[in-house]
Amino acid sequence: MLNTYVQPLVVNYLENKILRLEHLLSAAPLAIYTRSPFNPFSITFVSTSFKELSGYDADDFLDSPTLWLDNVHPEDKEDALNNLHRVLLGEPIIYKYRFKTKNGEWKWLRDRAKLISDKTTGIALEIIGGWTDMTELIKAENALVKSQEKIHRLAHYDSLTQLPNRVLINEHIEQEIYFSFRETRHFALLFLDLDDFKLVNDSLGHHYGDGLLRQVAQRLESNLRDVDMAGRLGGDEFLVILSSTHIDGAAKVAQKIINSLQEPFNVDGKVLSIQTSIGISIYPENGRDSNMLTRHADIAMYHAKNKGRGLFSFFDFNMNAHLENRLATERDLREAVHEKQFLLHYQPQVDLLTRKIIGVEALIRWQHPKRGTVSPVDFIAIAEDCGLINTIGEWVLQQACEDIKRWEMAGFSGFKVAVNLSLRQLQAGKLFEKISAILQQTGVEGGRLELELTESVMMENHAETVHFMTQCKDLGIHFSIDDFGTGYSSLSYLTKLPLLDILKIDRSFVQEISIHSDAKTIVSAIVNMAKSLRLNVIAEGVETLEQLNYLTECGCDTVQGFHFSRPVNYDDVTKLLTKQT
Repeated sequence: MLNTYVQPLVVNYLENKILRLEHLLSAAPLAIYTRSPFNPFSITFVSTSFKELSGYDADDFLDSPTLWLDNVHPEDKEDALNNLHRVLLGEPIIYKYRFKTKNGEWKWLRDRAKLISDKTTGIALEIIGGWTDMTELIKAENALVKSQEKIHRLAHYDSLTQLPNRVLINEHIEQEIYFSFRETRHFALLFLDLDDFKLVNDSLGHHYGDGLLRQVAQRLESNLRDVDMAGRLGGDEFLVILSSTHIDGAAKVAQKIINSLQEPFNVDGKVLSIQTSIGISIYPENGRDSNMLTRHADIAMYHAKNKGRGLFSFFDFNMNAHLENRLATERDLREAVHEKQFLLHYQPQVDLLTRKIIGVEALIRWQHPKRGTVSPVDFIAIAEDCGLINTIGEWVLQQACEDIKRWEMAGFSGFKVAVNLSLRQLQAGKLFEKISAILQQTGVEGGRLELELTESVMMENHAETVHFMTQCKDLGIHFSIDDFGTGYSSLSYLTKLPLLDILKIDRSFVQEISIHSDAKTIVSAIVNMAKSLRLNVIAEGVETLEQLNYLTECGCDTVQGFHFSRPVNYDDVTKLLTKQT
């Protein structure tokens, strides 16, 4: 009687338990399935999530026992079978493969599978598994990998020639130093500079100059072994690393490169000829670190140029007169910073319509106790190399702003002061913070300051430069591009710098206005292009009335040069400002 009463309750309880379990399985986000261990290709049960993910239900797999295997991607099938075999051996497995759903879509699945056996007998009962859709995650991972590869390439390869850039070259030099030291062997560094390359850019334009550089890069690589490396430092300068090479081997490769580059180039139908001068340094005789080896190869290259063109020269410490002068200048520069031996001169910038001074360019001078006044041409590059440019540049900004304030106190406030910036100042970081602090300290408004950048500054670390310019723009600071047209970059970068205000025509173009008709054409084209980009134009190096008249006809806005005034000190600028009031 009791059994008759209890039995239905037990059955009902078990049925509810099973039903509840089925509901839990159906609600689970994991696509759950079961397989028979005796026919593991056939799936015997699937959850609702499994049906939604794959489009198949259990009946589909019962009707076609090989359905699962048939829909595994051919490239993943062997791995999937091996992992299923490991499951049958009792090993819990998590593995990935691609599976074609019922609607024909390939999805990446992460499959977790485990064999369930009877605890008492050990007999295999069932394989339980679950799918997770990994498709979007794997797409994101692949996109990230491609993005990282692209970023790495942009950071380590020259965009024009596709050769390694300065960063990657230096890394490889350091590697060569390490292995050469460990294995007691030599390697050579070749510093190449194309002779008279500027003439190609000036006469034919950057399109042909860029095309020539690309072909030079290809020829360089064709003359090297797989263990060697050629890279572009910038402009028309290249560096070659010759692994496990001493003097004789380096000489043979250098001559081979010279002969190869002497063969004519065909760039878009124009036949161009070029030569190269090569300087060679050898590790460890000529240096034991990357900077010294590159520096000595550079010195040897200039020695080759001085001997003639299309030659190579090994570094020799007898060349050290140049190096010693450089080191002496570096030593004196450090003293000059400490003793405050610098002063600023200013060259007026004159509006062509009103013929009044609307700005001045700050130009640093070094008052050397023995050599007298030293031009920045003779020490700025050295200051950049030895790391003093940041201190000197900060002094220039400070002094310029102090002079601006003095002019304001004297009643002269209707003009800007332009200050040149070095690439090294930007690379050092926190330049905006320094400029902001100087403006605040001196009480000068940002609109009174104009910062001059060169093409190389614009092109190097473009994103960081734009960010810096954006910050400065918030303070009202103006920007100009200096020495326009003398670099080797594409003109397209101008369109990527909407924060630019002024374009300065280099003096080399202005001075040839009265000599070459092509120079007039170039100047006119630069002015028209600048106007189309809504940029003001300043022409540098104006020395004659003929140059002035032509620039006026072209529509140039502003000029500076000896025709109006040489760079003069603060007091003389004040006198000029007083005369025009």
